[in-house]
Amino acid sequence: MIGNPSPQILLIDDNPDDVVAVQRWLQMSERSYELRVAATLGEAQASIQSQRPDLILLDLTLHESAGLDRLCQVLSFADERPIVVLTGYGDRNMALEAVRMGVEDCVLKHDITRCEHLTQAIDLAIERYRRKLAEHSIVAFENQMNLAQRIQRTLLPIACEPFDRVRWCGRCEPAEQTGGDFYDLMLLPDASLAVMIADVSGHGLGPAMLMMETRAILRAMSLVCDDPGTVLSTTNHVLCQDIRLRYFATLFFGVFSPDRTTLRYASAGHPGYLLRSHFEPMPLTSNDPPLGIVTDKAYVTRTIDTIAVASTLLLFTDGILDFLSDDLEERTFHKAVERANQYSSGSIMEMLDALFANIDCHDGKRDDCSTLLVRTM
Repeated sequence: MIGNPSPQILLIDDNPDDVVAVQRWLQMSERSYELRVAATLGEAQASIQSQRPDLILLDLTLHESAGLDRLCQVLSFADERPIVVLTGYGDRNMALEAVRMGVEDCVLKHDITRCEHLTQAIDLAIERYRRKLAEHSIVAFENQMNLAQRIQRTLLPIACEPFDRVRWCGRCEPAEQTGGDFYDLMLLPDASLAVMIADVSGHGLGPAMLMMETRAILRAMSLVCDDPGTVLSTTNHVLCQDIRLRYFATLFFGVFSPDRTTLRYASAGHPGYLLRSHFEPMPLTSNDPPLGIVTDKAYVTRTIDTIAVASTLLLFTDGILDFLSDDLEERTFHKAVERANQYSSGSIMEMLDALFANIDCHDGKRDDCSTLLVRTM
């Protein structure tokens, strides 16, 4: 605890001799303390509300009230601050009852022959209190993370939700409780089908919050605009104002025509791939940058016509590469596409399982990883 700011101690005591004694013991300590004195309960309550001391040092023998009644009054306005009680030899039973009521420690006045007899009780009480606050903060943070995780999971499309003329499957595995990856499918008013996948830089709560904002903007824009490039341009403009280069997001956004034979797409630094049996995979790329970097960037819409039945749109985030091989040289986009393409004539669930096959064997630090597969029918 050495090096921390001087603890603020509020002494509630109306006996001048006891006040002087406490001041003397604290001054003799190697550690400095900031001592304030309240002679009445009213003064004590006002001091706690305005100064928020680190610890309350309470003498149980005030003239205006005494014993446990006085302690009950202090507990009612102490704002859960730690309390150490000062008492006399004849008050041992009272001291035990005070501990049961919630005080951190009791110090018998006549036992104080060295400053440590008082300061150790004070320091330990403050340390226990700070540790309890830290534990409560950890629990509160974990609860917030669990809530964020549940919310994030509910934002993913319902597994195997039916859409006309396609089959699809997807999987999202954040590196922590929450992450910056997401994928989505959305039926548009004209029966077109919007598909998207994104990877926000970093992982944890911050990227997860940005992921939710990005998803909301994309969904809102998709209802009023059917051009993927315009949707990304508007989304990028909003994100640039909000994140100011603290994060960025790669994103692929595509729209299948109502008959699913045409795909228009725009890419913000995030490739997609079209897989077809007996053909080489078709990369769907662009030179446009990730979202959140260039404010006024105009993203370009590209079009793939005459998509054959049983073609598969493969979208994944780069976290997938971690599971491809123990050999770093094998962790490439080309290898991921090559593995998926081996299942281009099989089911898309087999393709998805192949990409995530080694996730449970990966014991190192990894990135968020997501995959979305959409096969035309």
